[in-house]
Amino acid sequence: MHGRRLVTWSVISAGALATMGGCVVDGWGPQFKFERTVELQQVLAPGTTLAVETASGSIDATGGPTDRAQVVATITARAGSEEAAQELAEKVEIHFQEAAGKVVLKAEKPALVSPQSLSISYRMDVPRATNLECHSASGSIAVRDLDGKVNAHTASGSVEAVRIKGSVRLASSSGSAHAEQVEGGDVRLDSASGSVRLANASGLGSCALHTASGSAAAREVKAGSIKLSSASGPVTLTDAQAQSIDLHSSSGGVKAEALHCSRLKAESVSGGVSVAWVPTAPPNVVAELGSGSGSINAALPQGFAGQVDLSTASGAIHIDQPVTVQGTLGRRRVTGTIGEGSGRLSAHTASGSIHVH
Repeated sequence: MHGRRLVTWSVISAGALATMGGCVVDGWGPQFKFERTVELQQVLAPGTTLAVETASGSIDATGGPTDRAQVVATITARAGSEEAAQELAEKVEIHFQEAAGKVVLKAEKPALVSPQSLSISYRMDVPRATNLECHSASGSIAVRDLDGKVNAHTASGSVEAVRIKGSVRLASSSGSAHAEQVEGGDVRLDSASGSVRLANASGLGSCALHTASGSAAAREVKAGSIKLSSASGPVTLTDAQAQSIDLHSSSGGVKAEALHCSRLKAESVSGGVSVAWVPTAPPNVVAELGSGSGSINAALPQGFAGQVDLSTASGAIHIDQPVTVQGTLGRRRVTGTIGEGSGRLSAHTASGSIHVH
């Protein structure tokens, strides 16, 4: 890569601050904190991948009109005395190096003994045309204003990306994952415990949001495919355009409105399902709607034509459009056709009513 001949880096010590926390930690007595900042610069060629990792600390990166990464690292050391905390902080060495086709920001740290601790947080300004990989074991991550791929993961904390032109992959083991104003590429947001949210995204290939515990929500999204799921929380989608849309909640309602798609699957194991297409959506839409415990409401595209198969184990069925019955017409089961077309609507609930209009 062009950056190979530009691997020199500069380190500027920028003062230090020592403070006494005045607290007892695990019976080890008072803790003292020493904070040190280090500034680094590295020229990056357009399209370079910059990788940044910290075991404890936040990462904040902003793209802009520059040809180099400008990094301010804040090193915070805690120890049993002021002198020990300062010595610990000053043993940390931070530098750039090239590895596996990337530029990596590395921190060389001394071994710790209880009750010592170290955290390193990074604030970075980078060229706009940079691919960024960020990882923190404990701390939040924020990335903005990049024309490149973003891959960011934190084990504990929130992660967000704003104004990105390129693929975005965000993950948090304990915290939210949010992205906004994304253009092009693929988007994947994951959280083991926290909300996932996407807004104002266009030109996407695939879009996938999943959380094990929390809400999954997206609005103003244009993609080839869209998938939202939550193991424990509601799922909402508003103003979305895609060939196929897949929505699922194991415990929570599913709500989607202003849809423009050819295929839709919306399911809730425990909660209601409500979907509505824009009037200009394809009239031959294929939709599968299901709820284990909840009502189903479907506002079909204008001019929908095709087969319908509706059933409820406990509830009523209401259809606001003329249906030609082909086999079954009852309070809890309806099969037939609306108009003449290749569309298909199936809706089934174990407990709740069904309303089609």
